[in-house]
Amino acid sequence: MPPENISEICVNALKQAYYIQKKLLEEKIIAELVSVGRGEDRATKGDWESEEVVISYLKKENFPGKIISEEHGQIDIIKNPGYLAILDGIDGSSGLVKNQETRCGTILTVSDSLKPTYDDFIFSGITEFVSDRIVYGLKGEGVWLIENVGKNEKITKLPNFQEKNKSFPEKIIKIDCYNVSYADGITKGMNQFEEFMAEKVVSKLEGKMKLTGSITHSEMCLDLLLGEIDAVAHVVAKGVFEPPNLYLMTKELGGWVSDLKGNDLRNREWKPVGMNIDGAIFASSREIGRKIISYLNR
Repeated sequence: MPPENISEICVNALKQAYYIQKKLLEEKIIAELVSVGRGEDRATKGDWESEEVVISYLKKENFPGKIISEEHGQIDIIKNPGYLAILDGIDGSSGLVKNQETRCGTILTVSDSLKPTYDDFIFSGITEFVSDRIVYGLKGEGVWLIENVGKNEKITKLPNFQEKNKSFPEKIIKIDCYNVSYADGITKGMNQFEEFMAEKVVSKLEGKMKLTGSITHSEMCLDLLLGEIDAVAHVVAKGVFEPPNLYLMTKELGGWVSDLKGNDLRNREWKPVGMNIDGAIFASSREIGRKIISYLNR
């Protein structure tokens, strides 16, 4: 199946997730905890039902691959899959339970290899239902923003980072699990993630850049891609659904991606489980990326 067809199927699958998220949000039950789910974290209705509709849509369209999901585990759509889709119904559930208006949403990323490196992913997309947006990227083709999803949709191809005019001189980095409010007992390891980022990132960058925080991938991703911030320091842990998603879109817009030592993730193997806590830097330019790495390793 051509990448363009994969992209069309995946964007429509993300729209299904968006629609159910808007419905659950309107009914004020999106953050209710449910007793299903195979992940280590506690699942919400938003988590479970978002994955349900995405998986159902991929099955209906006979997506030629397998799915690894946070709540539903592994599912083979066809007998001999050629693609791998990694799916998280809602990233940022601990923030969602605290406040159902939190910026968060579905992560869907697709590789044309069943044992991919980061550079093998060909599609990535996210929903952000509270702002009525979906952003997605197709390898070698660019990144698009869909606004007002499903009603008077506006689709815009995002410009490369270098084409954005920044009016502020201070460099802003958004740090995962830093200075955030969330519900306890939802996401396993949150305290460890906070401590890791405080030691490895925050302590090294304080006074050198403007630091802001988040615990949701959609917020960090959209703010970087739309030029609201200059870089993201992202936790890499557990199912690591988020880093390959942002990797593809950051690279498509001409940005920098590395681990905390400055090593490119291009040939790093993606693994669904078993990774220790680490971090990754996503920056809008090589200059900013290198500057951050230099601070982190002094």
